[in-house]
Amino acid sequence: MKKILKGLVKYVTLTVLLVCFLPLSLHHVKADEVEYSLPSYVGHLSIHDDGNATFIQEVTYDFDSDYKGQYVTLGKIGGYSIMDDPKVSATVNGKEKTDITVEKTDSYDGVKLKVYNSGSDGDRVVLKVTWQIQHLLNLYSDIAVLNWFPISDWDKGFGQVDFTVDGLDASQGELYAHTGYFGKDPQVKRTSTGYQVHVDNFPSSGKLELHAYWPMTSALRENNQAYLLNKTNMADFLKKEADIKESKEKFRHLFYVILPLVILSFVLIGIFCYLIVLYSTRTPSFPRDARLYEAPQDLAPLVLAKNVYNQSFDKTGLKEETGPLKFKYMVQATIIDLIDRGYLTYRQEGDSNILTRIEKEGLSSFEVSFLDMLFDGRIEIRDTEMFSRYYLDKDGLEKQFRSARTSYEREAIRSQGKRVKYQFTNDGYQVAKGVEKEEFALGLPKIYRDFSPKEKTFNILGVAALVLSMVLCILSTLFLFAAFGSGLGFYYILGLLPIAGVTILFWYLVKRRRQRCLDATQISTYYQWHSFKNMIKSIPSFKESELESVILWNRILVYATLYGQAKKVSDVLKRYNIHLSNPSLDEFTYSAAPFIMMNNVNYLESYVSASDSVSSFSINSNSGSGGFGGGGFSGGGGGGGGGAF
Repeated sequence: MKKILKGLVKYVTLTVLLVCFLPLSLHHVKADEVEYSLPSYVGHLSIHDDGNATFIQEVTYDFDSDYKGQYVTLGKIGGYSIMDDPKVSATVNGKEKTDITVEKTDSYDGVKLKVYNSGSDGDRVVLKVTWQIQHLLNLYSDIAVLNWFPISDWDKGFGQVDFTVDGLDASQGELYAHTGYFGKDPQVKRTSTGYQVHVDNFPSSGKLELHAYWPMTSALRENNQAYLLNKTNMADFLKKEADIKESKEKFRHLFYVILPLVILSFVLIGIFCYLIVLYSTRTPSFPRDARLYEAPQDLAPLVLAKNVYNQSFDKTGLKEETGPLKFKYMVQATIIDLIDRGYLTYRQEGDSNILTRIEKEGLSSFEVSFLDMLFDGRIEIRDTEMFSRYYLDKDGLEKQFRSARTSYEREAIRSQGKRVKYQFTNDGYQVAKGVEKEEFALGLPKIYRDFSPKEKTFNILGVAALVLSMVLCILSTLFLFAAFGSGLGFYYILGLLPIAGVTILFWYLVKRRRQRCLDATQISTYYQWHSFKNMIKSIPSFKESELESVILWNRILVYATLYGQAKKVSDVLKRYNIHLSNPSLDEFTYSAAPFIMMNNVNYLESYVSASDSVSSFSINSNSGSGGFGGGGFSGGGGGGGGGAF
């Protein structure tokens, strides 16, 4: 379960990116990146008495960049065919353009017209294409059926679509227009000559499908004997429309009502379970003004960090865990502690700050490991040489990586980062294990506990509920995009984002709480150190009488460094001329810039961070694809698309 929780952030982030960018893969990729909009589409289908038809489409383009031309496609899947070469004309800013070139590509599933009609930013182009379509109708013994979608797979959406269908007996039959299960239902109006269809804000790659019937005529029978199906279809037609209506209602109820309520329920259950965990593991509140003027125990900084704050040297350095103590302060305090105890000496030589290692007994194993990291086999070092075994020139290596021509060269650069990261991981682990041994040797009690079985159960239920809600969002999005091509999937993406945010937030809070879940029997120990920390933070506001009551300033300085208060405490010592019993530590405190040297321990933190970055250098790549559109809402054929280049 712990591994699952640790990886949850990565998986959630990856999933969100995948779902957010999935719709882009369903659109045609335009290499030329032409900027334009499509304010209107006007279509006119005129059905002749013999069952053939003339289809005229007028598409208006408003260009916001230079362009080379436009293209349109018309599918021929469904048993019909496109006769002759389509007629193409264009007007630019209201004037007919005569110098256009049309490139026709004919394939098994449709015809593509590429119109070379170059122009510039600000142009309004109206492209008119006239198609002759043969055997557009499906003919039965009782009715003639139109089952066709003229609009699909356009790169941009239309501000409005107006479509007219006329021919045959307009007073008989019926026409239905569909834009999908979740699209805005088109307005269909019967006229004296046929039907008018209107749709506002038609989305990109949306489909407009026309499903209509007319009574069979003698002319249709005589001219289409080979295509006439000897069966009735009226009942099937009406049933199909009834099924479409019922399916619309079911799917809309499912995706507009049921699934959102189910997802919301899982989210609320997950939040409730997490709140129970956080409430039962909360840290007691302590008085803000509580002060303790002596350290409760004389512990080495790293031992204190582990025992009281549950922070390991190696994991904090690798940023695998966080807490109230910063990694650099843990390192600084350890150096100050070793100076105070006589295992290190400090002196100034000109502009250089020198640390010297003193060989004597009494060091714990973790302190020996720490000094090995600090000095790297030397006895004396300058401040700029601290932790030199972990040095990496990140910027230089990044330049080399970008200019590398082979995978071998890139892997060689990554290996440098991996080497340093492995070195710190191994060395830091030795320090951390030594700290645990010291805890055991000192007989220090564990002041933190693991979650109880009840808390673990609620934690698992919280994770499961929130993850399940995200899975439902993702599956719904994929289904809506893939099965219906519906923009409703974007709303599920919008719902996924806050759920993912809540999941990450609670995962982070529970992770921190699990690292520092106080044992009720050991709260007094934590409270004592809490009070001691309050005292250190308030030292700058101490009166002189309060300062005189403080003893062992050298130890105070060690712990002040661990809590990030070293500069404030050292300023107080200088202001009141308080000297330390350790000459080396006193010289350090009273030097002109005592903590400039200590800030150089940031090198270690930056080296570790750089090693992680270098070891994971990568090259990004992009790709895309496009193609013809697919089937219709009510089973119709055809398909029409287009764009600009």
